[in-house]
Amino acid sequence: MKRFLKWLAKVIGTAVSLVLVIVMLPYATKWIAKLLPDGSQNAVTVSAILSRQMEASSRLETAKVEDEGVLSSSVDALLIGQVQNVVIQYTYEASLGIDLKKVNMHINGRTLTLEIPPLEVLTDSLTPVNIDRNDFWFPLTDERRQKLLDEERVKCRAHYLEENDESRAAFEHTVECLTEWLDSILNQTVRSGVEIVCVRKENDT
Repeated sequence: MKRFLKWLAKVIGTAVSLVLVIVMLPYATKWIAKLLPDGSQNAVTVSAILSRQMEASSRLETAKVEDEGVLSSSVDALLIGQVQNVVIQYTYEASLGIDLKKVNMHINGRTLTLEIPPLEVLTDSLTPVNIDRNDFWFPLTDERRQKLLDEERVKCRAHYLEENDESRAAFEHTVECLTEWLDSILNQTVRSGVEIVCVRKENDT
């Protein structure tokens, strides 16, 4: 009889323990989640902070360019031949960067992916260093001179925006600058458990 009572008490105790575990499981899960956060909520917080900062900052300068070049132009006249030849040595300077408002963000669990838009020329200038001209028959006017410089400036600008080794290097530097910028505005508590990944946006839409 005593063995039966002991066995019955053991069964009842086990059943009560099992019921308590089932009842307390949702509360325990929430408690554990607070102690061991998966970072997903932090990813949402980080995304909100970055959205505000990017909206306020607008553009981020990530690279500076200084290059030297030479442009030449000539004008021919009917029956006479060449009546003007101009050779201009110049220095091209540009500031490259990205429009932060065009950065797209995607959250997947603890991972926050930033799609970085193509580089833009924020500011640039082309300064003539030396002008060699042979224009006795057709003098070079200020208007034509400025037109030549403006056209060359457009060519230089396009070079740093098209796909080449220099633009790829500038983009890599952009990722580094963007990472440093993120570190400057995000504290470790907010960023804890969040992985930020930067990728190149294929289409600027």
